[in-house]
Amino acid sequence: MKYLIMRTLSSFFLILVITAGCAGVEYETFEFTARNGNLSHDLVSVNVPIAGLSGGLCLEAGDVRIPAQAEPLTPTRARIWWFATQAEGETVQYSVLHDQTCAEQVYSWQSAGDQSAQLVLGDHPLIQYEYPVFDPENKEETKKPFHHVFGPASGELITKGAGGLFSHHRGIFYGYSRVEIYDDVYDMWHANNGERTEHIDFVTEFSGPVFGGHVAEIHWKDPNDRIILEEERDIRVYREPDGSMVIDFHTNMYAIAGPVNLDGDLQHAGMQFRAAQYVADNPGVSRFIRPEALSDIPGDVELGEEDRIGLPWNAFNYTIGENEYTVVYMVNPANPGRSVAEMSERLYGRFGEFFPHYFSEGAPFVLRYRLWIVEGEAPAVEEIEAKYQQYASR
Repeated sequence: MKYLIMRTLSSFFLILVITAGCAGVEYETFEFTARNGNLSHDLVSVNVPIAGLSGGLCLEAGDVRIPAQAEPLTPTRARIWWFATQAEGETVQYSVLHDQTCAEQVYSWQSAGDQSAQLVLGDHPLIQYEYPVFDPENKEETKKPFHHVFGPASGELITKGAGGLFSHHRGIFYGYSRVEIYDDVYDMWHANNGERTEHIDFVTEFSGPVFGGHVAEIHWKDPNDRIILEEERDIRVYREPDGSMVIDFHTNMYAIAGPVNLDGDLQHAGMQFRAAQYVADNPGVSRFIRPEALSDIPGDVELGEEDRIGLPWNAFNYTIGENEYTVVYMVNPANPGRSVAEMSERLYGRFGEFFPHYFSEGAPFVLRYRLWIVEGEAPAVEEIEAKYQQYASR
């Protein structure tokens, strides 16, 4: 099954490949034109007909060298990723320097247990993927894979795993409390009766100087091990120059046992974030930051039914001890269900979006979200809105 590639953050590029030699160094060049606004350290990519590119490399633009990362596509083509700063309409020529790197640190994966992998930048933890092997004798601990998140600067764990208030909430997690196929209904949110979401394999792993992440194959199974849905969950992570962190969550699902209806309610379905148990144990340490149109609603009051439909973004601000964090949840405007999607809020530490969706057997269901993790003083509404517009327009 083909997995979903992260959208290129600029919509136009012109490739001009030239093979040359200079002091024994081989390189190819291409031109990149910025569209849809100015680029300021924006993650961009191009597909190039260059064989043998993989992992970290270096681009040269004039007298500037820029860390880049190659993602192989075919034996003769690769996608090159880097952070671009260009004015709208400006064209820059880049040279690909083979077998060279200009990065101080790289993103890499390391084992954190038998079914646990941690993404680090240098030696700093960013996220941790928990993918337990399902055990019917220990359903609570093994019924779903999820991603933990660490403070971008502190390195402390800022999400909750199993246990605590509502054990089924864990880090960045995804599920539906009503998964309907023909006359059968399964709860893939609480997953108490043997139905579950189960990690199967890693499709791809991303390491290098630009971002880290992976694509994981996950099966949604009923209690009799029948596979109802096949999912490929694509997580990509990178640090911003200001020390904040971006986590892109993409999922691509197929119904393989018949048509499926995903349903539930805003408190028990969708892609949601659960903060550390500390938040639930210490009332008053959290608040919500919302778009300007909802500025009259206090941050310590959860949204009512009339205000929670179709939000483009929402943010949850909380403290753990002396450290302050803000998690901004951004909705890709290309997602289905925008007219009915409901934003769930709980001050004990959970929030995220829900909408029902029906899809036929073999049809894909694609969702994209972005989390922006800020440590320290909370960003202003205007700053969050600008960050969202940057995401939504690319």
